[in-house]
Amino acid sequence: MSTSESGLKMPTGDNNNRPTASEGMIRNNTNEASEGSASCEEYYNGTEWKKINNVAPPPPLAFKTVLYAGNGSSNSITGLGFQPDWVWIKQRDTAVENHNLYDSSRGIRNFLVTNSSAANVFGSAQRLNAFDADGFTIGNDNEINDSGSNYVAWCWKANGGTTTSNGDGSITSTVQVNADAGFSIVEYTGDATSGATVGHGLSAKPEMIIAKGVSGSASSWWVQHTSLAADKVLELNATGGEASYTTVFNDTVATSTVVTLGSGDTNRSGDTQILYCFTPIAGYSKMGSYTGNGNTGQSITGLGFSPNFLMIKITDATDNWVILDSVRGGTNILAPNSTAQEY
Repeated sequence: MSTSESGLKMPTGDNNNRPTASEGMIRNNTNEASEGSASCEEYYNGTEWKKINNVAPPPPLAFKTVLYAGNGSSNSITGLGFQPDWVWIKQRDTAVENHNLYDSSRGIRNFLVTNSSAANVFGSAQRLNAFDADGFTIGNDNEINDSGSNYVAWCWKANGGTTTSNGDGSITSTVQVNADAGFSIVEYTGDATSGATVGHGLSAKPEMIIAKGVSGSASSWWVQHTSLAADKVLELNATGGEASYTTVFNDTVATSTVVTLGSGDTNRSGDTQILYCFTPIAGYSKMGSYTGNGNTGQSITGLGFSPNFLMIKITDATDNWVILDSVRGGTNILAPNSTAQEY
């Protein structure tokens, strides 16, 4: 009897015998100690050799804000650097148009509106009609492409539209997961059973969940958040503070595998439901809370990175939600619960 083994051997050497480098090359350097080891792995970034042990991996390329001008015709929005799976569009300069949310799990032309409790609408070909390799394509609908108007699109990457069946919960779900970015899109059919569960696919506890009924009659947008008690939720399409609704998440915080449902809006029998789930990723995303002091210039720290997207809601009073991003500038607000223009 004989056995054989195979594998890849990493090149090893010191500073003096580094090879002619090309970007992405990895080797073990015996001259460079790191984190208690007599050697360290290093990679060539296209300009210089960098220690892997001492260099934090770059954050995933899985979110980007893009601005565009409407042209009243077919319009290809590019420059993301990835194919988006969740696209949230808002006109910035008029106070009449809805927020439009599209995802590649529901498919093109299907949109939801955060400032409304309405179910999913399958729109015309003049809505978002393609998720492209570097962006998306839209038709001439006024809400997303009115000639002469200005728009923002917040775009997230999941799994390129590829979904899998998830049996972790009592209800089988269809999930599209980007574990590196801590983001999943979850679809399932409700059964109206309090305490029913659905798998989210992240293998880590979601710290924010946005839930919406897709089919059937109108239903609110419900938010579970790590800063709230298990029996509290927020309503994305409204101005109210935190409230107790057992029928939403059954007063139960999500686990690393499942989301627990009540018997209400998130789990109506026979209706299609959708969840957008987020778990924090170091250097990329974080969910938390702070206490306001009423003063201009209050500094909120502890994120570990400079945020490109920020969504805020006061929890103990009535007021609009706030969305800020680094592309439009840190003082230009849009409210997901309102058609209001940027202010």
